Amino acid sequence: MRRALLLLSAALLLSACGGAASGDTGAGFVSGSGTVDFEPDEREPAPDVTAVTLEEDELALADLDGVVVLNFWASWCGPCAAEAPDLVATHERYAGESVEMLGVNVRDSQTNARTFERDFEIPYPSWHDEDSSIASRFGGIGPSALPTTIILDKEHRVASRLFGAVTFEQLTSRIDAILEEPA
Repeated sequence: MRRALLLLSAALLLSACGGAASGDTGAGFVSGSGTVDFEPDEREPAPDVTAVTLEEDELALADLDGVVVLNFWASWCGPCAAEAPDLVATHERYAGESVEMLGVNVRDSQTNARTFERDFEIPYPSWHDEDSSIASRFGGIGPSALPTTIILDKEHRVASRLFGAVTFEQLTSRIDAILEEPA
């Protein structure tokens, strides 16, 4: 009986991240997992987004140079918490190189998002996307579940899309491959 309750609890926790947030009007995310890598000639450009970060600074995607790792997350998402240390390690690995990281905090309060960033010592900025308007600008290449990570190449075209929690190895292998592509 105890094992059944643990399994049910785990299933509910995992479905909470892929499903809609409380009060959803039908425009929430659906469950999803997997990875898609795009060949250079198949890549779509990322939308031109300028938004306010959790630190209340305006930041444009166009202001970031080189490869950009966009991570869509929320404080209430268990897999988002699980991947946070790997994202921080990835940021540290590429410090000083032409790789930028940017979070997109989706359907969350600023207070909860800031607490999450403080608790996990997130060193890179995050846009605050309470109404999912930034996420929706990515259209068919955007997130359909949380967490989702999108890696943009040097021309800010979508090179990889990873649904679910990512690992340091998943990220660095893709980033290294993109960095080795001819200009």
